Amino acid sequence: MWTCPKCEHEFVNRNQSHSCGYFTIDEFLEGKTVKAISLFNNFLEEYRKIGKFKLHPVKTRIALLTKMRFCSVNKLGHDFIDVHFVLTHPYTDSACFYRIDNLADRFFVHHLRIHRQADLTPEVKKFMRLAYDVGNRQHVNPKKGSKPSAQR
Repeated sequence: MWTCPKCEHEFVNRNQSHSCGYFTIDEFLEGKTVKAISLFNNFLEEYRKIGKFKLHPVKTRIALLTKMRFCSVNKLGHDFIDVHFVLTHPYTDSACFYRIDNLADRFFVHHLRIHRQADLTPEVKKFMRLAYDVGNRQHVNPKKGSKPSAQR
């Protein structure tokens, strides 16, 4: 992990491009409705059932990260939250997502909108787990013939 000397945020890659800044979760939630904040908190609680992660607030969103950013809460509307998952394949056959962005055929950013707690269906939770695995870099395979570092 590399830590930016200016903003002290951690990144997988040394000198990773980013916007330095000091933002807080409270600033992101400021002026939002009780319903939107409740949806935000519920979403994070569901993710905490999957595993540990850090929150990284930036100017326009709050990212969730382990070894890398795997999910973001992009917007809190009056009665919804917009989130996205970073996945390694496009899941175009799922009705969960209203948009999928292709990042150089390496990552696919899947956008969805949550209006109520019940929107966190088993299918959405499956994608939450897949994104969490991306955050832990499970998609990165060791070179053939090399042993995992714990066995070296």
